[in-house]
Amino acid sequence: ANPIRVLIFPPESVSSSAPIDGTPLIRHPEPVMSTDSSILEMPPQTYVSDCNLGRGLFAGQPIAPGTRILDFTGPLLTLNETRARGAAAANALQIGVDRYLYLDEPGRFVNHSCGPNAAVINDTRLVAIRAIATGEEISFDYSTTVSDGWTMPCRCGTAECRGLVVAFQLLPEALKRRYAVL
Repeated sequence: ANPIRVLIFPPESVSSSAPIDGTPLIRHPEPVMSTDSSILEMPPQTYVSDCNLGRGLFAGQPIAPGTRILDFTGPLLTLNETRARGAAAANALQIGVDRYLYLDEPGRFVNHSCGPNAAVINDTRLVAIRAIATGEEISFDYSTTVSDGWTMPCRCGTAECRGLVVAFQLLPEALKRRYAVL
């Protein structure tokens, strides 16, 4: 099956190196202004494709550390509404004590990793925390956004794998300090 391509910049900025294989395109709705209001930041090109966990979000071009990858969007839910979704509750991002986003695509396809290359800041923005190569799967540590006691077995397969995704409060102190500076 062809992957879904996610181009996160307007068509006029697509270079000749952009995918031309006829796969469906998804475009991010708008660019954002950087802290320097004279610079318009365009999120990088990404695409959804198969991975060892099912589907994942991948870099369609190199992504530098600190780059905004996407803003998570979706309907707001309470904890009870999230839990009522059963297994689909894993598609929700905790953004407050009793506030969750039921993630829209492509954000829904960002998988967990205990050795992530991205992080969530300001509740809903996914940014690169290290250089991400073209074709590399984009991931973040779900534990950084969980405080409600939810857990899930980890299948990330990285050298840093903890075996279980747990609430931020239950992470080792050194890891919490590392994530706290993001």
